[in-house]
Amino acid sequence: MPSKKKTVAKKKPAAKKKTSTSTSTKPVTTMKPAAKKTTGKRPAAKKTTSPSTPAPARKGDLIVIDSSKVGSPAREGEVLEVIQGQISVSYRVQWPDGHQSLIAPGLGSARVVPASARQRPTLS
Repeated sequence: MPSKKKTVAKKKPAAKKKTSTSTSTKPVTTMKPAAKKTTGKRPAAKKTTSPSTPAPARKGDLIVIDSSKVGSPAREGEVLEVIQGQISVSYRVQWPDGHQSLIAPGLGSARVVPASARQRPTLS
């Protein structure tokens, strides 16, 4: 008997995906900001002073420094002198016990009570 050879079909290798090496790219799209809605109100007028910088105290004003500890009383003193520096404002303050000190309070650590607004004790 003649031998028959079985022919086995060879599998073709899988086709490789071609990668594009061209320099053409898609244009980048950017999102546009949303349109502002108009409410019919005018914008408020801008103040001439910055909200972060309080008006400096004047001679005779009362300066109140809140305590950083809970339950401790605030310190109050009378401004004797205002010293205007290039960067900040310093005050010479006389405290109720009689001593004086030079302070340059940080933002939000002190508040000023104008001399015209505070009540002085009347001598009778």
